[in-house]
Amino acid sequence: MTYRFRSACTTLRRDPGHLRVRDRAVLRILNRSEVATAAQLAVLAYGNRRLAQARLRQLWQMGYLERTTLPPTGPRGGAPYAYRLSSACLHRLGYRRNPWRGPGYLAHTLDAVEAVCALIGTNDPEAEPLVQLWLPESIVADALPDGPVPDTIVVLDVGTGSGVVCLEIDESTQHVAPIRDKLQAYRRAIGGLTGWHVLFVVPSMARAGWLRRVAHGCDLGGLSVLVVAADELHRHGAAAELTTVLGSARAPTLRGLLADGRPRRSATPVATGAWLELLGSGGGEERGALLV
Repeated sequence: MTYRFRSACTTLRRDPGHLRVRDRAVLRILNRSEVATAAQLAVLAYGNRRLAQARLRQLWQMGYLERTTLPPTGPRGGAPYAYRLSSACLHRLGYRRNPWRGPGYLAHTLDAVEAVCALIGTNDPEAEPLVQLWLPESIVADALPDGPVPDTIVVLDVGTGSGVVCLEIDESTQHVAPIRDKLQAYRRAIGGLTGWHVLFVVPSMARAGWLRRVAHGCDLGGLSVLVVAADELHRHGAAAELTTVLGSARAPTLRGLLADGRPRRSATPVATGAWLELLGSGGGEERGALLV
């Protein structure tokens, strides 16, 4: 399916300095994630889907955003929009758009954002923040400068334990050689790091079984590699049941996997007011102590 993004106007109708801080934070989020839906930005920033739809429509009307229509979400569901920064916004804020990599790139990118939203939705971000740091693909090199390139890195802390999770959004398109190359690259990069894990988010348990068979031909050393079905993750978030790639068929829940005793707590957890204030004012998260 071909998606065409359209903006309401080609010039900005209001200076970004006059936007609300939360709206400026959303522009920053979209620069990092490249694209997101109103439902996802409701989780990440606005706290309410109707408010997200209203604010995103205003930003679109002011020329900051482009949008495209996605397939309907169900038999009675409407056709949602996917939003990205407009060319005028990119120019004004000094950002650059990454090139789109094929027809499946939009869905793949949205799936990565959805996985993070599923984790955030597990808890109240203000009362019990789970996601301490989120690095989308555009900035994962900050954590793994020598590769590989995960679709997303999230730092999670449940109070009793923490972990760094490299998310691989699997669309059942890659074959044996690329998967094994990726696993070996992860072993070289994070195989000796305590509390680091690779989590494949797969469309079905049949694909999970295939990944297990592929991994049995690899020497992963102590690398922690797990699999979760996308539907399971979206329904249960951090309580989702995982499958190990090597060893026993079942692993703990994602929450139970976070067994590293070191605290990885951020002053600005993802989706909190402090995080949005930081992004909206042009600041950046403190990452050093979280990515250890």
